[in-house]
Formats: sequence, C-alpha cells, structure tokens
Amino acid sequence: MSLSSLPVALWGIGRHATRRLLPAIEQSKSLKLVGVCTRNMDLGQTTATNMQCDYYGTPEAMLADERIEAVIVSTPTGLHQQHGVAVLSAGKHLLCEKPFAHSHQSTVDLFELATKTGRRAVGALMYKYHPQFKKLKSLIQQGTLGELRALSIKFGMPALNANTFRDDPTLGGGAALDMTCYPLSLAYQLLPRPPILRASSVMTRDNSNTDTDGWCGLELDGVVVDCHWGMGRAYQNNLEVWGSKGVLRCERVFTKEEDHESQLVLYDHRGNKETEINTGPANAYVLMFDTISANLNNSDFFDSERGETEWCAGITDQILRES
Repeated sequence: MSLSSLPVALWGIGRHATRRLLPAIEQSKSLKLVGVCTRNMDLGQTTATNMQCDYYGTPEAMLADERIEAVIVSTPTGLHQQHGVAVLSAGKHLLCEKPFAHSHQSTVDLFELATKTGRRAVGALMYKYHPQFKKLKSLIQQGTLGELRALSIKFGMPALNANTFRDDPTLGGGAALDMTCYPLSLAYQLLPRPPILRASSVMTRDNSNTDTDGWCGLELDGVVVDCHWGMGRAYQNNLEVWGSKGVLRCERVFTKEEDHESQLVLYDHRGNKETEINTGPANAYVLMFDTISANLNNSDFFDSERGETEWCAGITDQILRES
C-alpha cells in the first residue's frame, strides 16, 4: 500500500459491494479501507474482521471519523441523495454507485453541494476505465471506421430476485434508473457532443412493482443511437458501432469478470471479419479507484464527470416522464 493511499469508508454492504467493491478496494494501491458501515451488525462485524478495518453501526459514527477522507456509497438508489448530502456535509469526498441519484435535480443538487463544501463528487461507472473501452474509443476517434453512422447498445439480464430495492419504487427501483446510465454514458462518451433524445418507451412486465424494460433512440447530426435495456431476458451487454468504412463489435462492454479476456472485433466495408483486437483482462473497479484517487486535485476531471452525469440523469428523467 502506498503512502499516499486515500483513506475511505464503504457505506452499504450488499451483494454488489461484496462481489465487486470490497475485492477491488483490497486490490487497489490507491485506497486504504478505514471502515464499513451497515445496519446489519453481524454482516458489518464479519466484513470488518475479514477486511481488517473498523465497523460503524451508524452513519454518524462513520462520518465523525476524522481519518476518513472519502466515502464510497453503495446503498439503494433512492437513498443516494440523502446519503450523499450527509457525506459531503461531513467534509468527505463522495464516490457514489450508479445511478448517482434518483433524478436530475437531485444529481445537480449533490454536485452543487460538493462545490459549496469544496469536496469532490463522482459517480462509479467503472466500464470507462477498462482497457477495452479505452481502445474502442481511440479507434473511433482515429477514424478507423470512417464516419459514424449508428451505435447499437444492448444491456439485459435475467430477472433479479424479488424483495430487493430494485423492485421497490420507494427506494429507486426499476430498470430505467438502474440500467440506462450505462448506454447513455456510452453514447455520451463516443459522440463528439451529447445527442438528443428522439423517442423512448418504458415497459412493465409480469406484474412487477417497477419498470422492467425500455428502449430509446438518440440522434446527433444524423448519427442514430439505439439503446435497449431490460430485466427478465438473456444476459448481454454489447455494443455495435456502424461506420462508413467498417463495423466494430464489442461484447461485454460494461461489466465483465476481472479475468475475462476482452476483445474488439472489426469488420470491413463488405462485412468480412478483418481484425480481432485483444484488450486483455483487467479489474475496471481497481482502475476506476486508482484514476479517481490520482485526480483528486484535477478539477477538469471532475467537471467532465459532472457534465456527463448530469446529462445522463436529465435524459433518464425525460425517458421516464415521456414514456
């Protein structure tokens, strides 16, 4: 562990935190886990013992610990604003799991509070830090595919277990809030400017308490972005980029295991497979933590992240409002 490691606490120990965040924090040389906070005392104490850190039975105890400089929030979506306000008001930096907040206004409010308190606030969209994404973005920017014509983004998964916050509208449940941040962020990242929402639909299946499926069409200067997301379907998170001179296909563009051998596949203008580019395995969460920690004094980095996060939240609001 380096001498400059950022002292952090983890707020919320759900399945995602256990599978993804805690192992990445442990691997990261840029973070030092001071403690974990959860209402579940048995889980909290067990996790603290395993991670060799402190357990906080209340958020107040965690936020009062002057050793902690940043808090990673991994609680239900509907609590992100409340918990984010508490973190920033306590003088800690905020790293919040996706989606950053439950609405555009709550997103803006959190960033405004970060500015007021002189702290950093950022969302945890890890896919942007993986070498697979960095390579595909560079290929597009270099003009490898010619002029962009269309992007097709699909993100779907089998139905999740019932009785979780994702099935509770009061806690920010629903596929739109949980999933659209990924395809919207990807469109924002790959196009020269934010696209315009042209059409959208949100659906509810199987008597779910929240929305389960959706799609939207975005457009910028004739480049069409087709996004589909949903639960209760075969798993995929894939991207296809259609250019005037070629096609790029990227499987598992968002989530993948750290030992997954990622790659990009290029097709020529006649549809023939041209190149397979291996981009290797990596832990995107570790890379995200390391990048954010290294940029704490870089306002441009956080301003860029804020612009993207606020735009994504605004489009999600529009999709939910108009569907």
